[in-house]
Amino acid sequence: MSLTTRLAALIGTLLLAASALATLWGVALVGWTLWAGPTATRVMAVMVAFGLAIGLGLTGAVVRKRAAGTLLPSDVDLSVGFRGGQGGL
Repeated sequence: MSLTTRLAALIGTLLLAASALATLWGVALVGWTLWAGPTATRVMAVMVAFGLAIGLGLTGAVVRKRAAGTLLPSDVDLSVGFRGGQGGL
């Protein structure tokens, strides 16, 4: 395994760990909002926390799959629709 692959896998793992922390932060903020009552700042903080969790989680998963070599390329599509309907019946 090359250094670049290991570094990408490490970065992906760190992104997933940050996603888990953002999720815990969001859950704590939801609890605080339910306990103390909603304010604009608390609601915005909850949205930011869960937005970070989703963004970091998806990015971390894609980076780890890319490092493992299991990410499918999106530019290769051999379907009939992609070829403009050619080569059908």
